[in-house]
Amino acid sequence: MKVTFTIILLFFIEITAVFGQKPTIEATRVNSPPKIDGALDEVCWQNVPIASNFITATPEYGKSASQRTETKIIYDDVAIYIGSYMYDSTPGKIKHQLSQRDNADALADHFVVGFDTYDDGINGYRFLVTAAGVQYDEKGSPSNDHDDSWDAVWQSAVSIKKDGWVCEIKIPYSAIRFPSKSLQNWGIQFGREIIRNGELSTWSPIDPKVAGRINQWGKLIGLENIHPPLRLSFSPYLTAGFQVSPTSYDPPEYVTDKLFGGGVDVKYGINESFTLDATLIPDFGQVQSDNIVLNISPFETKFNEKRPFFTEGTELFNQDNVNGNNNSPQVFYSRRIGGQPIYRFDVFNLAQDNETIIKNPSDSKLYNATKFSGRTDDGLGIGILNAVSRPSYAEIKNDETGTTRKIQTATVTNYNVFVLDQSLKHNSKISLENTNVWRSGSAPDANVTSSHFDFRDKENAWKLAGFANFSARFDGANGNTNGGYYNVNLNDIKGKFTEWVWHEVITPNYNQNDLGILYYSNQMTNGAGFNYYNQELKKGHFSSINFWTSINFKTQVVPLQYQEWEGNSGFSCQFKNFYQAQISIYTKPFWYYDYYEPRVAGRRYYSNPYAYLNFFLGTDYRKKLSLNGNLGYGDGAGPDNPFVDLSLNPKWTLNDHVQLSYSLYVSRDLGTKSYVDMDNSNIIFGARNTSTVSNTLSADYAFNPKMIFTFRARYYWSRVNWTKFYHLNENGSLGTTDFTGDYDINFNVFNIDAVFAWECAPGSFLNVIWKNNIFQSDDKGADNYYNNFTKTFSTPQTNGVSVKFIYYLDYQVLKRRQISNP
Repeated sequence: MKVTFTIILLFFIEITAVFGQKPTIEATRVNSPPKIDGALDEVCWQNVPIASNFITATPEYGKSASQRTETKIIYDDVAIYIGSYMYDSTPGKIKHQLSQRDNADALADHFVVGFDTYDDGINGYRFLVTAAGVQYDEKGSPSNDHDDSWDAVWQSAVSIKKDGWVCEIKIPYSAIRFPSKSLQNWGIQFGREIIRNGELSTWSPIDPKVAGRINQWGKLIGLENIHPPLRLSFSPYLTAGFQVSPTSYDPPEYVTDKLFGGGVDVKYGINESFTLDATLIPDFGQVQSDNIVLNISPFETKFNEKRPFFTEGTELFNQDNVNGNNNSPQVFYSRRIGGQPIYRFDVFNLAQDNETIIKNPSDSKLYNATKFSGRTDDGLGIGILNAVSRPSYAEIKNDETGTTRKIQTATVTNYNVFVLDQSLKHNSKISLENTNVWRSGSAPDANVTSSHFDFRDKENAWKLAGFANFSARFDGANGNTNGGYYNVNLNDIKGKFTEWVWHEVITPNYNQNDLGILYYSNQMTNGAGFNYYNQELKKGHFSSINFWTSINFKTQVVPLQYQEWEGNSGFSCQFKNFYQAQISIYTKPFWYYDYYEPRVAGRRYYSNPYAYLNFFLGTDYRKKLSLNGNLGYGDGAGPDNPFVDLSLNPKWTLNDHVQLSYSLYVSRDLGTKSYVDMDNSNIIFGARNTSTVSNTLSADYAFNPKMIFTFRARYYWSRVNWTKFYHLNENGSLGTTDFTGDYDINFNVFNIDAVFAWECAPGSFLNVIWKNNIFQSDDKGADNYYNNFTKTFSTPQTNGVSVKFIYYLDYQVLKRRQISNP
């Protein structure tokens, strides 16, 4: 949470007239580069301009930093070097917890440098090093202000001194993109966080009242006659392992699969601005397991992307991923690529009574994936992403004859994304994005085109933004469909008090779900809201406060008819002792129509008003033991249907090597009415009681900044017990029915992900992973927690062990070695 907050502040900054013009520092060319050892004792660091006089951003804005920081920049033909001395009057209190790379939750002081290499005020790179020597890097762009999935190969070293600590960084030119011209002018920012004080200070001051981004960084001058090098690297990899999986549960039978494979990732800088990335025969088997949940809603579960190829350098392709909001609709949802086969669930209907499904893959394998991205000197971003997935087959066994047959669940599929993104003055932009899915054979194809705009005035006080989308789906004998989706919003974005109004329409046949994700259709929304944020509270118990309110009115589009009102309001604060608190309420204050729960187009359910109230409390994150917790309660105005949930998230840092964390979530939902099944043409609803308990335990042991062992275990249990059934009437009300059936659900998931990761050389990794998966489901909705826990571990389980070695080869490094060793 600490580093994440730092990220947001560094990418949303503005320097006010109080502090005059943007600060400027000059880089010094050197003939002999420094050794990256955290010493700063070479001659090249002498007589170099110094950046100092840092200003606090948190916990209070605008004060001189409590500790002095001096930073220098030098460069040669190969790299740019940063040396920073973080003076500290009590060096024994410097926090330096070891952690995994890019870990935002480590209790460690850190230093950060940011570069805006095109000086466009929109796109930037950020390199952070903790006092323990752990690296953190990211990119900033209009579509994602802090894309920490981006990883570069660079060097750093730190040392603890008697009067502070030192950080030394080398960033090869091959790690970043910059224009090809003799005189460079970059934007630049330095930052330092002192954990024990909760203090973030920056070289270029941060005013929380003013909206802004990377364009508010300081200026770097003096870079002359540096040239973008040929950026060419290869990362060949080998994978070996085995997986033991159940093929039958009663009696238990297992099969052992040997896992051997290899491939290569290629990164080629076509010129100083554009890069081609390709992965051949990709293997994503070592990514962390998804948090599987029981989903009985009308909407699919959205999972985070964890495959490196689809998270690194993809900011251009996420035009509608507003501020990294994972819950926003997305024209491009990368989990579709290599995702669930389109006909996977048809297998359950095609299997006969005397047949058993012994194999039905939940995802599709890829032949290859390629992406091309970059930005011209004039600010035009261009991105192309293409991937091809293999056909997928389910396997069914005849219980009487023992013979097997295959059913194709996915054809060869080509996924393509094309983006143009033009940066404009005053942090404005406009973009065009197209996604296309082509499936071989008679499977449906799809195409979506989207145009986004974000216009801001000169003072960066007002923003007019929105998008317009068009979708077309080609489904052969089932017919073709097309639709539209647009959004326009006006925002006052400057000052402590900000407001917005917005309007959105989704037509009935709009569908972006072949390569994107969207939950709703045939819906029009009009909304407004305001937000008040104040971080300049010199008196009282608060260091910052935030208050917000929004309200939305929704209707159906065809025919135009009422759907619902909804409102959201809340208050959050941080106390001067670094505790945080929040109270929020979400409500649908009037009776409303739910057009999605009936699962049949044109039908609706008339639902009662309700409200959900949530309380949050977080303790001081600077302490070795900290705790966050939420308590929520919701209820409706109709028949009693209370909902209550609780979450607790303690974290314990035992020492500089070990960190433990635990997450508990418990919910209880009584009497909610929702869809059950179809009885011929009748829609059956039911009243249900739902209980959910989720436990996640994580443990990290860091041997050093390059070697770490992580362990994560998750047990999830959810049960649904139906107490009464109803018939959904045409007017949306519920009527009596004599329908019966056993629809209770008892659902259990257990996962273990244990990973040993070693960066054995810059950019090269050796990973050893053990995965354990257990899935258990039945209709024993009345079972208690203990019985479920015992039953889950008596269920046949899947175990897999794999070893993956990735070796990084950089053309520039190999070239310099050849020159030095002819």
